[in-house]
Amino acid sequence: MMPSRYLWMTSYASLALLYDDLMSEVDHTAWGNYIDGLIRHFGAPGRSLLDVGCGTGTITIKLQQLGYDVLGIDMSSEMLAIAANKGLQVGLGIDSWLAMDMRALQLPQASFAIAVCACDGVNYLGSNDELDGVFAGLRQALCPGGLLLFDVHTLHKMQHIFPSGPFVQESAAGYCIWSSQYDASAGNATHDLTLFIHEEGELWRRFEETHNQHYFAPDVIQRFLISNGFELLSCQPWGQETGVIAPGTERLQYVARRQ
Repeated sequence: MMPSRYLWMTSYASLALLYDDLMSEVDHTAWGNYIDGLIRHFGAPGRSLLDVGCGTGTITIKLQQLGYDVLGIDMSSEMLAIAANKGLQVGLGIDSWLAMDMRALQLPQASFAIAVCACDGVNYLGSNDELDGVFAGLRQALCPGGLLLFDVHTLHKMQHIFPSGPFVQESAAGYCIWSSQYDASAGNATHDLTLFIHEEGELWRRFEETHNQHYFAPDVIQRFLISNGFELLSCQPWGQETGVIAPGTERLQYVARRQ
């Protein structure tokens, strides 16, 4: 189990220091290739790509290396600082990153052919109203025919996988211990994280954070996509272009087109 890339937090400073180490077991190259494959399969009207909730920029950089003209946005200045530093190492300019909350997008109208929100960033929206608002903002940012790609946790994962912890992750820079609870009446998963970051010698610093995710049912997602001028092209188990959504599926991948 891995903490997600886009986190609604008061402070990102502590997690940003550990994030890439904690996510090292995730194959971001395969994730970027998967997104690229979906874009090629469904077709997009250009190569300009908005990565919403880009975090430390690993997937953004992969997509840039695959030939996309990328802009990564995130509400965390700490995450973006790491992303910008990583980008400079591969020739991606500082203007490829922008501090922005996806709930309050301020981007030129019809300026992107593709918008991506990977690693269950959508689940960090707290309500149907926020989901509706984000889809409306993304429609404004996408040109006609543009693609929107995002993934979300399933109810199975929220109800059964998250509460099966606690989970412990270890990296060279520190440790993360996290446990989760799911409130079925509210549709919310609460993740309590305890981070131990190594500073020097025998000195370790402890941080505690709580993060919340919301479950969005497929019919809710489809309804708000349609009401905001999107055509739902695909909803399938993550990692596949097609496929039956089995009871144990943990993540769904959506692809929609801006009409």
